Amino acid sequence: MTITIGFAVLSYNEPAQLRRLVTTLNGMFGAPPVVCHHNFSQCALDEAQFPPNVRFVHPHIETRWGHITTPLAALKAFDVLRSYARPDWFVLLSGSDYPVRRASEIAAELSDSKYDAYLDHREILYRALPPGQTALDNGFSKPSWIPVAYDRYCAVRFWMPVWWPRSSNASRSGLFPFQKRHLLFRSPRIIRCLQFDRPSRIYGGGFWFQANRKAIDRLLDHASMPSLVRYFRRRQIPEESLFHTVLCSQPDLRISRDQKRFEDWTTAGIGAHPKWFEASDLPKILASGAHYARKFRPNGELQDVIDSAVLRI
Repeated sequence: MTITIGFAVLSYNEPAQLRRLVTTLNGMFGAPPVVCHHNFSQCALDEAQFPPNVRFVHPHIETRWGHITTPLAALKAFDVLRSYARPDWFVLLSGSDYPVRRASEIAAELSDSKYDAYLDHREILYRALPPGQTALDNGFSKPSWIPVAYDRYCAVRFWMPVWWPRSSNASRSGLFPFQKRHLLFRSPRIIRCLQFDRPSRIYGGGFWFQANRKAIDRLLDHASMPSLVRYFRRRQIPEESLFHTVLCSQPDLRISRDQKRFEDWTTAGIGAHPKWFEASDLPKILASGAHYARKFRPNGELQDVIDSAVLRI
């Protein structure tokens, strides 16, 4: 079975690195459909330097990490890709990603896949770890990420007047002894009373993923997407929860937690980024079985090694 794989790429800097990525994808997959959402407000880019199979999203969204604009940019890229190509599989990449398996191996695995999406995910629970989490996990599977994610995506924050002791000088001045304080409510019972638009179940994990046409159609056409966007617009780092909450709430979608993306979070704290790869990382990248990896430096030295030793292009 021959399948078509399309690519949605988010970028905001390093046009030369983006061209390198597109050139590699073209060499591997024979000029596949590629749609790039580039943040032109952060970095100029000459579209004429890119091959004709690459389309750019216009108008672009002024994206920033940890903000609703990032998943909205991905949705726009998916929408353009679906409109002009309708590939069988959609792959979301960043400009610092790079393929680390041969095209024939990637296509064969997706052709025979029993899954609709490869998306790192777990349910965000109150004072509980999802099944399968261990103390040795890193990244989004790290147990300490769960309470952080709960505060980001589930808890309710309010600014409200509360009784708060003031300094002795303020007391002598006769100022009103109430101050506005930031209160965080975590109890699910209280949250249900305070926030009626909260999804019944919330999921989170890594942002970068790949999915077949059925899952992307569900993501783009889901009736609850506008209300979920409004909900996550008020949340920190919504790109690590919005898509997960939509897709994982569909009982007929089969979703693998293996995102087929290798990232190294062993040296990163909560809220940090995965490490930049060095040559010493190549053996574990290749042993992971991932289709793509991130983050690669713009100098292209490690990508050269992968081209010759792995991709053979």
